[in-house]
Order: sequence, then C-alpha cells, then structure tokens
Amino acid sequence: MIKDLLLEVDEVKITIIMDNTVDVFMTGNEIVHRFNSSSNCPLIADDGFSPIVAEHGFSAMIQVKCGNKQGTVLLDTGMSPGGILHNMTALGINVNDMQAIILSHGHADHTMGLPGIIEKLGSHQIPLIYHPDALLDRKIIMPNGYELNISPPKLTACQQEKIAFIEKSDPTLLVDNMVLVSGEIARTTDFETGFPIHYTKCNDQWENDPVIKDDQCVIVNVRGQGLVVITGCCHSGIVNTIHYAQALTNNQQVCAVLGGFHLTGGIFEKIIPATIAELQKINPTYLMPGHCTGWSAIHQIAQAMPKAFIPNNVGTTLVFKAK
Repeated sequence: MIKDLLLEVDEVKITIIMDNTVDVFMTGNEIVHRFNSSSNCPLIADDGFSPIVAEHGFSAMIQVKCGNKQGTVLLDTGMSPGGILHNMTALGINVNDMQAIILSHGHADHTMGLPGIIEKLGSHQIPLIYHPDALLDRKIIMPNGYELNISPPKLTACQQEKIAFIEKSDPTLLVDNMVLVSGEIARTTDFETGFPIHYTKCNDQWENDPVIKDDQCVIVNVRGQGLVVITGCCHSGIVNTIHYAQALTNNQQVCAVLGGFHLTGGIFEKIIPATIAELQKINPTYLMPGHCTGWSAIHQIAQAMPKAFIPNNVGTTLVFKAK
C-alpha cells in the first residue's frame, strides 16, 4: 500500500522556476523565501532579458530530505523552449541535479521546455514520469471556432536516448519513497467536471476530451505537518486532487497546496465559490495558487483564507520542516 511506503520527510523545499507572475521586490518570511533582488543583481541579464522571467507556464523543483537521504525532482518544464533554462541559471539550479522529471500532464505550457532541459543533461539517462495520454496531440477549440494547439513537443531520437520513459497511470514513488506522483486522479466532486472545449487526437481522430485523464500531482508527507500537494494545472479539480492525495496516503492533514488550480476564464469562474467552500473544509495550513488559477480566484481565495494564503511569484522557495 502506498500509505505504508511513502516516507515522512524531515524537510521539503519547493522552488517555483516558472509561473505566470514575477515581482523581484516581493517580501518573504521564514517559510517563504523570495528571489534575491539585492543590489548586485543586474536589471538586465547577459541574454538581454530580466534576471528572472515569467510566462504562461509552470515548473517547480522539489527537494526532499529524510535522515541522511535526499533527492531532487523537477515537475514540468514551462511554456517556452528557453524560459526555464534562463530562470534556472538565475536561480543557480543545475539540471543534472535532478533525479527525475515529472509531467503533471501533456499540455504545451508544462512541456515545451523539455527538449532544452534534455540537451543540458549529461551522459546518464534521467527518468521521465508521465501518464500514457500525456504525449498525445491536444488542442482547444474556442467558442468562436479558433483552434489553439497545446500539444507537447516531439523529441528527437537523440533526445529520447537521454530519457528513461516511465509511462504509468497509477501512482509512482520516487527518490527513496520520499516523493509520490499521484497518477490518474479520481473525480468525486459534482462541480469539477473538466474542460469542455478540450480535444485529444487518438488513432488519427480528434475526440472531445473534457476529462484530461493524464492530469496528476506530486505529494510529499512532512512529518508532523501533513501533506504538501503540488499541482500543474489541476484539470482534475483542486478539491478532487486534495481528496485523492488524502485517500492515497490515508492522511487527512494538509500542510500546503500550491500550483495551478485552473479556475480562470468564464467556464471555471462559476465554480470558484464551491471550490473555496471545500478548501475551507479541508483547511490546509498554506495555499499558494498560481499559473492557471486566475486573477479572480486568487483574490477570492486570499480574501476567504487570508491566514493560509501566500502570494505566488517566480523564484519563490517554500520550505516546510518536520515538527
């Protein structure tokens, strides 16, 4: 059973490498560490961009420790081919320190940085953990008929040689059982019903795919603090995702939930009140909604749960230690 195998860790650090917002002067505290914007940080980096950049994408580094064991994994790779590499340089992150790459799902805003990451890898293969649907072609058809391609990148043969492909729909334990990838998430709420304008190409045919089965999260259990749940876009629904993490681990205590909650736009804004009501019942100690959560949902969450709310920002590192 997963609940018996997942270790309680002494510490987890989650660094937001890529997200939709950046503010180099945002303040932190003992748990929330912000990007260092001291006087020795130039306004323009060597490549002509800001030292740290934001884009409509997501990527996070997750570092865990338990006794003398430690490990590092990468969740998602952002939207642009070079954005994640730019921010990794600014944050002093070495791609070759990663022991695995996890795809929360296969959409372009979480996968397009993957080829660039692979090119920076050394000679050893790195595991890539993903759901069987994650590498399929995807698109969104807007109400006006406009089609937006959100397919993942196609890896070259040379790039594929650097990857150990781990295709699974069920949960996966990584780095000495300190990190849990949820696998396919059970849909149990009556209001988180998916993305009705989303399509997937199967057997050369485009099919309406509102469910997006490949959506998965990462779970870490911090001793005495509870679960830390990191999401990509959370197409499963943030409440479904938390409930599934609790069920997998047989642990109701939630320390923190962060990442994209996918509550932006007219389709999803109507479920914000129901989502917040359920989040209040779950009562996580900390919430840091980002990426596709949307302006309206982020502000309503901040107002409804001010003690738990943490403003999101590229370059932020959250540190949760065992009690």
